[in-house]
Amino acid sequence: MRITGDFFSFVFRYDFKRSAFLHIVSGIVFCVMMSSCNWFRKEKVAADELVRDEIRNINWNEIDQYPLFESCDETADKAQQKTCFENTFIRHLYAGIEDQEVVMHGNVDDTIYVRFLISRTGQVSVAEIEQRDQWEKHVPDLDSIVRISLDNMPGLHPALKRNIPVTTKYRLPIVLQAIAPSSGNTP
Repeated sequence: MRITGDFFSFVFRYDFKRSAFLHIVSGIVFCVMMSSCNWFRKEKVAADELVRDEIRNINWNEIDQYPLFESCDETADKAQQKTCFENTFIRHLYAGIEDQEVVMHGNVDDTIYVRFLISRTGQVSVAEIEQRDQWEKHVPDLDSIVRISLDNMPGLHPALKRNIPVTTKYRLPIVLQAIAPSSGNTP
């Protein structure tokens, strides 16, 4: 019986030690779990701060891709895209103006600047015609002429900033040339 008593006392001591050990381990695990919640919160704050820093570092005055017509290559570099956009835009704008009957009063040989707005959906509109009051007496219907030309413009894909369509403004020149016929007889 003595062996049995030692056996039970050994098992009891072992169970007591194991129980105490498990309590200590579970206490440590509990503490680690509670402190790990704070680690997640700190990461969230750090992520929010990273987003704010990223937004502050974005250059909002530059776009990643210029607006493009179907004829422009979207895989070309930025300078080629800009050139293609501007040349195609001006070509279609001038073609639209030439298709209309433009009435000019007096001799006109100058360049006016028009600010165009290209929306994030690719719609083009006139934002402003610079020095409009000077041109209204020479070309009274300039607004409607430019608007009709824009309405006939082919489809345009908007500019992109970080692969998101954005609204952009452009200032482009329009050259107006008209020489009134002289009133005298020419030999």
